Order: sequence, then C-alpha cells, then structure tokens
Amino acid sequence: MKIQYIAQKRDEGLRLKDVLKKRIYISTELLKKLKYSNSILVNNENKFVNYIVKENDAITVDLENFIASKSTSKFEDKFVLKDEPLDILYEDEYLLVVNKPANMPTHPSSDNYENTLSNIVASYLKKQGIYNIHAVTRLDKNTTGICIFAKNEYIQELFVRIKNKISLKKEYIAIVDGLVEKDHDIIQKNIARMENTIILRQTVDEDKGDFAKTEYNVLERNIENNYTVLNVILHTGRTHQIRVHMIDIGHILLGDTLYAEHYNIKNIDKLIKRQALHAYKVSFNHPITNEFIQICAPIPQDMKLLMKK
Repeated sequence: MKIQYIAQKRDEGLRLKDVLKKRIYISTELLKKLKYSNSILVNNENKFVNYIVKENDAITVDLENFIASKSTSKFEDKFVLKDEPLDILYEDEYLLVVNKPANMPTHPSSDNYENTLSNIVASYLKKQGIYNIHAVTRLDKNTTGICIFAKNEYIQELFVRIKNKISLKKEYIAIVDGLVEKDHDIIQKNIARMENTIILRQTVDEDKGDFAKTEYNVLERNIENNYTVLNVILHTGRTHQIRVHMIDIGHILLGDTLYAEHYNIKNIDKLIKRQALHAYKVSFNHPITNEFIQICAPIPQDMKLLMKK
C-alpha cells in the first residue's frame, strides 16, 4: 500500500513531518518507524523528515516497503499461530472483519496464549505476508460477533485519528433479565473500574468514571420467561459498557455470571451459559475509499433459540 499526496499551497514552507501528520494522518510513533526504513519519498527521492515542503511536491509513503523491512521473528514469538477456519464477513486489502465465536478471547493473555481469535487471524494474515495484528474493535471472551482488524498500523490509526469522518457505528443484540419498561432510552453515565476487586469489573461512577453513552430499543419482551431482547447502539466504547449500563437500570444480561456474583443475582445462567450479547452490525465510511460499509453477523444459535421463544 502506497499513500500519495500532492503538496498544496498551504503546505509551502512546512516541514515534511508536519505535512505527514496533518494531511496524511501519520502518527508520531509510526513516523519514527517509517523514517528508518527509507519509506518516505518526495518526488521519488528519499528525504529527511525536516525537509521543507514546496507546493506540488509529490509525497509518497511506501507502507509496502516498510512492512517488508520488518522482521517476522517478534511476530512469531508473540503469536502461537493457530491454523483454523475464520468466519470472514468482509475483507479487502486494508481490512479483515470476522465473526468471533463464544468462549474465545480476542487477544492472548498470561493464562491463554493459544486459543484466541488473534492467534487464528495471525495465521491467516501470515499467508498474505502480513506480520502483525492490528485490532480496531475487540470483544469480551463470551461476547460473540463482529471484530474488525486492520491489515497495517496506518489503517488502524485512521480509525482513531479521523474517527469523525469514518463514523464507526456498532450495534448489538442483548437479552436481559426482566421486562424493560421503556421502549427506547439513552443512558449517559460515567463508568469506572470497581474498587477492591481482583477480577476486572466496572461500575457506574459519576465522580471517577469516564463518559459512556448507550442507546437501546426494545425488540421483544418475553413475558412468560421474564426477559427482554434489545437492540443496543454504543456511542462510546468503555469496558463492559453494555453490561454495566444495563445493570444500572436494573436489568442484568442473561448468563452474565461475572456481575451476577457481585450483585447477588441467582440463577442468571438458567437460559444461556454465557452473557447474552452479540455484536451483530457495524457500519462505517471506509478509511481509504470512503465507501459506506455495512456488515452484519448472524445471530448465534444459543441467542436465536431465546429469541424464537
């Protein structure tokens, strides 16, 4: 992948590194890596990043050269390659979007180096000559659904640096205990890590927490079995955000034993053996082509059975 930019009049007199940051959205960290791999060209010549740009200069960032120059050894040390099938929902030269199953973390950890989605993605991308993992979205171990991976560091950074332009929208299906009263609501309450707990749990904390915004619509109320199916839209991306905001309005996710224990809720796993949460739809403007992309992941069987009831 080569990024090309023609310097405009407003760029005249700026240093090359400032043009790369302001116009092409290259981060400081990535810039440090690029300048040592001869991957930055002006008018087809290598230039130092302090070069003073002139109008109509043809600036090229050769990410292909940068990626090819990187060693594969650290990649293979970091990820135990796991050659298993991926449920691929969308793929192009920039992005890989997959459907994550339950009981599988997104990334390796100290107690699980091998059975993760990233291990499988790493094996898949290695066949394309890609030697790193760049997760754009992540899911908890027992949350199913859409995970987005960028095929290089630059694409991953665009989701942060031009997020307003990309407008990533994430929607979930959640099934919660009890009958939710309002058909539609927006919850805006700060979330922070729960104190005095060894296991990571979050809680609503207006004083210490980070801003979090969750919107939901009721899809179905199952009166006989006392649960509600929700369409949930995340406007922010805090850890356990949906789970914590649902608890705050008095409705824990079915199967969510992590929070059931803390809130002394019994038999929460009577209908499903994991938290009933599925990342079922994402939409965004493609970071390179600007094409509007919308992707859906099929509802998993355990949640589909509850919805049929």
